[in-house]
This record gives sequence, C-alpha cells and structure tokens, in this order.
Amino acid sequence: MTTKLKKNISRDEAIEALWYKGRLHWKLDSNQKEMHKMCAENPNKIVVLGSSRQLGKSFFLVCYALEYCLQNKNSIVKFIAPQVKDIKRIIAPIVRDITSDCPEDIRPSYKTQEHIWRFSNGSEIQLAGTDNGHAESIRGNKANLCIIDEAGFCDDLDYIVNSILIPTTTMTGGKIIMASTPPKSLDHDFVRFMRQAQLNDAFIKKTIYDNPRLNLDDIKRIADALGGVESVDFRREYLVELITSEEDAIIPEFNPKTKINLIKTKNLPPFYDAYVSMDLGVRDLTVVLFAHYDFKTATVHIMDEIVMSGKELVTDALASRIKAKESQLWTNWQTGEEIKPALRVSDNNNLMLLNDLQIKHDLLFLPARKDGLDASINNARMLIKQGRLTIDPKCVTLINHLETGIWNRARTSFARSSDKGHFDAIHSLIYLLRHVDFARNPYPSDYKSNISNYHFRESISVANETKFESDLKGLIKKRNPFKKRF
Repeated sequence: MTTKLKKNISRDEAIEALWYKGRLHWKLDSNQKEMHKMCAENPNKIVVLGSSRQLGKSFFLVCYALEYCLQNKNSIVKFIAPQVKDIKRIIAPIVRDITSDCPEDIRPSYKTQEHIWRFSNGSEIQLAGTDNGHAESIRGNKANLCIIDEAGFCDDLDYIVNSILIPTTTMTGGKIIMASTPPKSLDHDFVRFMRQAQLNDAFIKKTIYDNPRLNLDDIKRIADALGGVESVDFRREYLVELITSEEDAIIPEFNPKTKINLIKTKNLPPFYDAYVSMDLGVRDLTVVLFAHYDFKTATVHIMDEIVMSGKELVTDALASRIKAKESQLWTNWQTGEEIKPALRVSDNNNLMLLNDLQIKHDLLFLPARKDGLDASINNARMLIKQGRLTIDPKCVTLINHLETGIWNRARTSFARSSDKGHFDAIHSLIYLLRHVDFARNPYPSDYKSNISNYHFRESISVANETKFESDLKGLIKKRNPFKKRF
C-alpha cells in the first residue's frame, strides 16, 4: 500500500490558507481557545465570560468576530464597548494587529464615520459605545452575533441587551457574548447576567492564574502592587470575585459578616415609637421605610418598605399604600386602635405631592434634615457598627442598596443602581435615623407598678400573628399575671 505524502507548504502559505478558510484559532493561546469553545458550542442565547485583567479577553473577542464574518458572508456582528473612545483606543488597534497578515483581498476596511469594519463578502462588524446613548446607533436591522466587551462597565446594560440587541437576533438566532471583569458595584446589571449564566451553565471564569503568558513571579508582582492577594482590587480584577471595595461603598459597615446579625425579624416591644421616612424619586425610585424604636435595647428596627417608580407614583396610590402599611404594622391587637407614627419625614423633592398627602390624605411628612450628607451617612454607619440597627428580611430593596451602594467617582453623590434608582433606600434610611428621638422614653411612668393595667404581647408581633392567636384574643380575660392564686 502506498501512502500519498502531503505537499510541504511554507508558514506563509499555511497562514494564507487559514485566512481564506476563516480559521484564526492559531492566533489564540490555550486559555483563549477554551473561551472560543464555550462561545462556539454553548447552546444558550447569552454566554458570559468572567475574565481577569491582562488575559487577552479583548483580543479573543475581536478574533472571534473576525472569524465569524470571514466564515459567514453577509453577516452582521455588533461589537459594543463602554465608550466610543474605547473603539479607537482598544478595538481598532487589535483589529489591525490581527489582520496584519491577512490577504489583501479579504482584509476588512474601516469606515471611520460609520464605525464599521466591512468585509469583501458583505459582512460587517458594527462598533458602538454605550456612553451618552451611542448604542442606539446599532438599533434595528438584524444581527448574527453580538459581542459586549467590558460589559461590567457599560451603561444601561440591561436595556442594551433586552431592548437593542435581543430584538436584532430574534430572526437570525444570533448569540450574545459578553465578557468583563466584575464591576465595582454588585448592583450592576452585569452581575445579574453573570449569575444567570452560571445557572444556565453558560458561564466561564478565567483568573490571572489561567493566563499562560504569566508565571507566578509575574502574578506576585501584580498582586503586591495592588496590596497583596487578599486586597479587594486584586480579588475583583484578577480573581474575578464579586466584591465591593470599602473605599467605594456608601455603608462599608454593612458587609457579609455584619449583615448576619443585622437582618432579622423582631417583635414589637410593649411600648415604642413608630417612624416613617420617605425618599421621593422624580426620575428615580421612591422608597418609604417603616420602623420602630425600642427604647429598652436602644435599637431601631426597620420593619418594612414600600418601593414605587415611574407611572406607579401617583399621590392616591402612594397614600393608600402608606396607610395600609401603617395599619398592618401598628394596630393595637386588643383595642383595634391604630397607633400613629411619632414622626414622618421626607425629602422635599416634590412639594406638590407632599402637600397633597397632607391635605387630601391627612399624611403629614415633615422635611428631613439635610445638614450634611456625610454627617447623615456617618450617623447611620455608627449605628450599624454599634449594633443598634436591625432590618427585617422583607426589606429587600434596602438590603440590596446597603450591600451594593457605591459613591460616584467624585464622591459627591451616590452612583446609579441597576434598578434605575440612585440607591434611594439609603437616602430614606439616613433621613429616618437622623430623626429618631433616642432620648424619649415611651414607657408610662407607672409601667412597673401597674403592669396589670397594660395588656400586650411581647412574644408575637401583629405582622406575624397566626389565625389561632387571632381567635384566642376573644377568650383571654384581663387579669394580673403576677397575682398569687390560692
């Protein structure tokens, strides 16, 4: 049997042949080839790459986009980065670097005004930034592949994916690939996409230790420059951990360790002062918090919350929900009498609404003290540090905002949150805590000497009352529990 020998070809001839086939895997390292396999073979609509810095993530994404266009004529790839300037500063140079050995007749040309790389087979890579609404430029038409680089730093990521990109891939069955290091705030949309991709088995995580171009000494130098392997920056940027820096956090005292003791359900004491605070959102969220102050333990307990936004926020609806919540939380279980809050406070961003609440609905909100944002926040931080604040698990928005809230870059105000708010629950919380009268004792002066005259339950709150307990009320006779029986 004779064996036909392959004709020997030069390296340049091999490179040319691979370009014409649209096969660029030979330009990737072993780490990037694993990313390629995930993106090419995973059946999910959205694939997420959690990537360390200096891993060659952007190089891989550009390579994958080029390869797709070469292999599929008349295809459209939408390539998105956080800012338009990133296209010129990062993406365009990578394209030129990768295509430096590409045959001239299939090499894409860049159309500067349109931000498009155009191929001779009719395919295009359309580039856009997410800053200042630039992503709207790639709205409409079809897309066979969508790539989002540095997704953790893109503005309005949820809107871009769901309102701009997914509709363009409906008819083509196109895939969306997003890659990034984790964002500073855990409230960024990318975190949600990361977690969902993990559940769908459509997530790949690559840390600095996966980088074949770096040795342990290189990694040590990088870690040392950032404060060591346990530093927040190294863990987030190079180990791809979801973590918020204490320097960026609005309330750094609220963290995974401390929240174990902060989040709990508490029963109403026999006597207490109730408080309501509100942060009114014009474009952001409106958050109303309901709390009571326990004089005996000197602690404030946030019992519940109301969160409204957009078209929901009309005076009648807001008033109805506030009254219903107050009635639910603070009604005397024996007499049926509603216990009025000691104080309601709010910012004054919407004076007309506050006026309507008072005149039409008998809900008086006094203007919150605004004698310094830092002072108000420091007050909240101290109370948390001292263990004098607890929060019911029902307050999911407040808990989320405390966990993920960060400052803007200038530290002049709060950054925006992924729920389209401004970490508004934190504003509502600091208003409340600034107005609690910690010195007022709500217990009657004769409380101990005439305890038989006061009928209350310390063990069961109204909100947690069972049907059995409700039925039992009518059977309970007034008596002195401390009187001797003979």
